[in-house]
Amino acid sequence: MAEIFKEYLVKQTKSNMDNLAQTGIVLGAVIIAGAAFLFGGQLIGPILILGVLFGAAALFSKFNKEYEYILTNNELDIDVIFNRSKRKRVLTINMKAIEIMASIHDDRRKSELQKGNKVINASDGKNGANTYAIITSKDGTLYKILITPNEAFLNELHKQAPHKVFKKI
Repeated sequence: MAEIFKEYLVKQTKSNMDNLAQTGIVLGAVIIAGAAFLFGGQLIGPILILGVLFGAAALFSKFNKEYEYILTNNELDIDVIFNRSKRKRVLTINMKAIEIMASIHDDRRKSELQKGNKVINASDGKNGANTYAIITSKDGTLYKILITPNEAFLNELHKQAPHKVFKKI
């Protein structure tokens, strides 16, 4: 059997809450830096200001997210990439062990897609017709993972679990 390797990268759009949180980070950093400037003194003030600026920059970068889906044989790895520099593994899914994968707008499978104790949104954030939900159990927890694959990646997932992956019609 041939080895399968396919990957796809999707950028998550910022929600209104993300924009509000980023505004809060900037305002908070300005207020704290101003207070450190006024009350911090000549030695501690600049150190506090630098710390606040570095902390705000680190928090701000957490909102620039991309998700990479990597299919290697029958294993689907989902990674999050923060600010195009830091990668973190979100979850590894055995495609043979999933319960179902279907479009979130599939009315015939809506009741099956409502399952999931823990929801992981690894999609583009738009919840469009290309957004799919994967229901799977891992370590005793039932997960609902939202992804946004392109057509070629979806076809590869369908080949791995044809009776569990339902493509939109």
